[in-house]
Order: sequence, then structure tokens, then C-alpha cells
Amino acid sequence: MTPRQQARPRRNYRAYETTSLTGVVRATERLNFGVLLQPRVIGVILLVVLIGLAIWSGMDDRFYINTVKVTGNERVPADEIAQASGLPGLQIFWFNANEVAARLPKALPSIKSARASCQLLGACKIAVQERQPVIAWQFGNAVTWIDADSVTFAARVMTNTADAPITVEAMQGPALFPGHQADTKIVQAALAVARELPEIRRYRYSETHGLEFDDARGFAVYLGLGPDMAERVSLWKALSADLDARKVQPKFVDVRYPAAPFYGQ
Repeated sequence: MTPRQQARPRRNYRAYETTSLTGVVRATERLNFGVLLQPRVIGVILLVVLIGLAIWSGMDDRFYINTVKVTGNERVPADEIAQASGLPGLQIFWFNANEVAARLPKALPSIKSARASCQLLGACKIAVQERQPVIAWQFGNAVTWIDADSVTFAARVMTNTADAPITVEAMQGPALFPGHQADTKIVQAALAVARELPEIRRYRYSETHGLEFDDARGFAVYLGLGPDMAERVSLWKALSADLDARKVQPKFVDVRYPAAPFYGQ
């Protein structure tokens, strides 16, 4: 008898389809890259980057203005100009050249114009043009400078006395404050007289006599106020020569009315 073989358990097998692992990875990569290209995702990424840059620039001293170099100034100190510009300590991204150009002449009437430029490492430059005084308006102990455009500004120390303006003492006012406009008629009349009489550096102004000055011989000369100041000065010179020739010492000479000049004794 043939020995019976031991029965073995029957196993059931299933067939599975295999997929390449490399293909799955590549498909996943394509999917993730496609998600990253969506506008909303790009916007979020950019926002995160911008926030990071803002935090970094806000904490880094290199993004703040720490150096301001001023050029073109003669009488106004550079530190005063720099502080009035508002630049020291300002974050560089808030710098606006037009704002600085508009702010400086208002804050410092002595400055006629200004140009500003800055670099990313916090270094800025300001080039200014100062107003040139042609008249020193004196009322009491207060002195205010006036330029050829009739703009008033603070009087300062003159380094070159040859450029010193003529002085007009306001006997009855008004007082002038920096940053305001002076009376153009007075300014133009004083400049016209100063051109004809460069040796006279001091005048007075009053509503009664207009512009006047003291002659070296000790009497006042009344010039008045008007558009014909050069003609009045010419009349005064002719009258002065006549008085010298006749050895007359007047108390005053009045040429406010060119058609009828006179003098008093």
C-alpha cells in the first residue's frame, strides 16, 4: 500500500498591479508645483516675504538715516538745516525728496531752495541755496533781513562784511518777522537809492518822509517813496553841489517832490 502523502493547506493568491514608485513621486511633484503656482498661494508667499523684510528693515540700523551732509550753506549751520529737514532718524523707505524741498524753506526762511538725496545705508545729502540779504530792517533792537524778492528771514552773523546789506531803520514800524513778505515798494525804492548812493549804508523810513538819510555835513535828506528814486537822487546831488558852492548849511533838504525841491535853514 502506497503511503498517503500528507495534505498541505491550499493557499489562495491574488494578483496585484504594481506602480512605479518613481512615477508616484513625479506625479506628486507635479501636483505640489501646480499648487504653488496658484495666485492665492503666490500672494501669501509674497506677503510673508514682505512682512519679513519689513521686520528686518525696522530692526536694522542701516535702514535709518544717520548721516546728513549739507552743502551750499554759508550762514545757516549745517546741524540746524539737517534737523529742520526731518531726516535724522527717519527710516530710509519714508524718505521723500519733494517733501524735504518743500519743508526746509518753510522751517528756515533763510533757505531759498533745497535738494535732497539719500542712499540705502542711511547717508543723505542736502544741497541748499541761502537767501542773500539786501536790506537789514531795524525796528527798535530787532533786526530782520530782506532779500531782493522782499522775503524776510532771520538776521545772522556776516562772515564777509563786504556783502553786508544796507540798514533801514523803521522809525514807526512795522516790525517784520521771518518768513513774511516785506513791502515791495519800500524794498525796491531802497535798492534803487542804494545803487545811486553806494557810500550811504544807513537809512531811515517813516510814513512822513519816506526814505531819508543823514548827509555827512550833518543834515537830513528826505527822499520820500516812489518809482522815480534814481531821479530824486540825481536832483539831490545837483542841489548838494549848489549848496556847497554857495556855502549854505541847511537843516534839511527835501526832494520828495522833484518838481519843487527845497531846503530849510
